[in-house]
Amino acid sequence: MAEETILQNGFPKGEHRDILLGPNGEVIWERPWQSNLIVDGLRSLLAGLLKGDAAVSRLNFWAVGTGEREWDEGDLPNDDDRRMRIELFNEVGRKRLDDGQITFVGGTITNQLEITTDFVVDDLAAGLENRQLREFGLFANENTTLGNGLLINHRIHPLIVMQEGFTLQRVLRLTF
Repeated sequence: MAEETILQNGFPKGEHRDILLGPNGEVIWERPWQSNLIVDGLRSLLAGLLKGDAAVSRLNFWAVGTGEREWDEGDLPNDDDRRMRIELFNEVGRKRLDDGQITFVGGTITNQLEITTDFVVDDLAAGLENRQLREFGLFANENTTLGNGLLINHRIHPLIVMQEGFTLQRVLRLTF
């Protein structure tokens, strides 16, 4: 019953925006705020944190992946299947999130968090094929190995081809 109420009200929810900067810091493009999918791992994380379970920890990593080429043609997996995922489809890089990159919207304790990070080519696995980004996800727990940790959110997005000298700025908001 509680789950039905949460889903009817649209909480928790995630939204993000991306900005691609060129080599001189110029804005190449900026995408508007868009929704992303909260996956079942978030509920497990919240339960573990409330219990004080030592097996779970805060958000620690923002990961990116190449996803699947067929997504470019609109052939996407359905949300119900994605909600049960525990990893990205094809992770090629992850960055640790420091304390200053996770803030409360408004500056004091609220029901909204904002997470920010930048990605450059050096953050990705070697190879031109790994510069074709189509997905991202946030992970909790301390596991730095690609494909590990507790996935709490997932987004499939239009293809972004990373180039040397370019910076992908990502901002994500979680509302509980």
